[in-house]
Amino acid sequence: MHALSQKLQFFAIHKLFSAFIFCFALPFLFSDHAKAQGIIDSADVQFSDSKFEIGVAGGLAVNKFSNGQPQTGTNTGYAAGLLLTYHVHQQWSVQVEASFVQQGGQLLSFKDDTRFGLPESFTTKNVKNSSVHLNSLNIPLLLRYTILLEKDWKPALYLGGSYAYNFNATERYQKTGNLLPGEDIITTVSDSDDLTSRYNKDRLNFILGADLRLPLFSNVKLLLDFRYMAGLSPARKNYSYMEKVGFGSDIRSNSFISRIGLIIPVL
Repeated sequence: MHALSQKLQFFAIHKLFSAFIFCFALPFLFSDHAKAQGIIDSADVQFSDSKFEIGVAGGLAVNKFSNGQPQTGTNTGYAAGLLLTYHVHQQWSVQVEASFVQQGGQLLSFKDDTRFGLPESFTTKNVKNSSVHLNSLNIPLLLRYTILLEKDWKPALYLGGSYAYNFNATERYQKTGNLLPGEDIITTVSDSDDLTSRYNKDRLNFILGADLRLPLFSNVKLLLDFRYMAGLSPARKNYSYMEKVGFGSDIRSNSFISRIGLIIPVL
């Protein structure tokens, strides 16, 4: 069942990347076609008359903990928030956001307290497969560069960083072990837990991405946004998949986020 889940998650990642490539390449195809017919003149390419734009966007995040520990996997979360774009000069702009983001990943841990002399039981010896969500307030600051195409097609590349405040960490898990030692009765239980105290509240991320803004109606634009967010600071320190003191390492949470939203000019 775990293998099937992993396959479905990687299939979802593949689909997200495929959608990113298609959406970002589409305007270039239209541009090349128009240029071949002599339709586009560079003088016709215009920049936004509005210095400021505001927007709202939401979507999905595919998350994975770093490979500091070998037993990690992916999970999915949600992302939603507000953004403000300031057009500094021609193709350059600065964007600040405030958003809710679920980061995290999957962890597989092995517990064996019988090595401390405790009797074997489901509690002292088990394997736990857990999906961790770090519920965070994320504040990105991004530098954007808009690519020259038609005035109604505005793809852009951007990079920057973000501060994330982790206000809550939850875990859904399946724990498997021997219910009656000596009888070989293996069982699996599912439950959830609050792990906020085990994860760092303050984190920093590096962001690299691209977006596409398309005219929708009146002054409203459709936003398609795709970004990779890499953890610069640990989400959890000294984590050990064997739950063994002295054998842990810091783990970071990395995410691929795809969002859709609306943009409107304000000034």
